[in-house]
Amino acid sequence: MTGIIPKPIRREPKWHNIALYIVSGLLIAVVLVYAILFYFESQARSALSSLEDQILQVGTKQDKDIEKDVLSKKETIDDFQKFFPDHNKTTGFFSFLENNVHPNVWFTKLDLMPVEFKATLAGITVNFNTLGQQLLILKDQDFVQEVELTDLTINDKGDAEFIFSIYFNPQLFK
Repeated sequence: MTGIIPKPIRREPKWHNIALYIVSGLLIAVVLVYAILFYFESQARSALSSLEDQILQVGTKQDKDIEKDVLSKKETIDDFQKFFPDHNKTTGFFSFLENNVHPNVWFTKLDLMPVEFKATLAGITVNFNTLGQQLLILKDQDFVQEVELTDLTINDKGDAEFIFSIYFNPQLFK
């Protein structure tokens, strides 16, 4: 008989109804914001596509050919730059030679081999004493590993003609 006795109807608290309306409103707002953002995205994509078409129309056939030519030359330059880290620079040798030559010595022939870090020099000087001074100047330099006098003659004017080979420290060519 327990089912016959009426019980008071339980009422939901007011805050449940208010919470339901707030959550429903937020859900509708999120859906609307999503739809608006989706619309703006499609508008931005169409504007971007339009701008890209305009850019493609601006370039002439000649401009495109020039661009292809420039890009191919850039690739060639990039390919050559791969070789430069191992490239020996001869400018260090010439500045070394400029600073370390005796005033009375004249070089008539130069055979520079930067790969072997070697130079063969032929020259003329007024006497043997000057040639000896030149050899000492070269031997005292940090970049010189060895100096070899390979030929020595006296010409008809009495000057000493010589040929010597200089072996350098590899740092001179870096």
